Amino acid sequence: MQKIILPFVSGFLASLFFREATLALLHAAQVIDAAGFSTDPFQPLGLPEFLVNAIWSAFWAVLMAWLLRVSPSRPAPWVQAFVFGGLVLTAATVFVVDPLRGIWPSGNMLPRLAMGFGSNAMWGWGALVFMRAFMNETDED
Repeated sequence: MQKIILPFVSGFLASLFFREATLALLHAAQVIDAAGFSTDPFQPLGLPEFLVNAIWSAFWAVLMAWLLRVSPSRPAPWVQAFVFGGLVLTAATVFVVDPLRGIWPSGNMLPRLAMGFGSNAMWGWGALVFMRAFMNETDED
């Protein structure tokens, strides 16, 4: 259960409480234009964007837990989770998800990549926070 369900739930919650909250705080500080918790419909499903992001983040958290070997018996890989979220999720969004939606990388990508890295890095850190909070010390790897 700790290998799939807990990372899945942790990734979903981290998307809501860390990634989207980071975007909302940056928007409130007038650093970025995009606000967190976007309710714009994500095509072709029509679900709100923040919910689709949370579902995808849950799948990425399972991969992160497996790659970083997150377990209660090992030290928590805080920096690696931060970097995993920032690099992997941002790259997946820019080079896979957006082109599938018809949005191609062009022009000055630095502001968009910086915003993506920051919010997704906070997701990685938050996913690890939830994973460590939910894990039971008696379970094996």
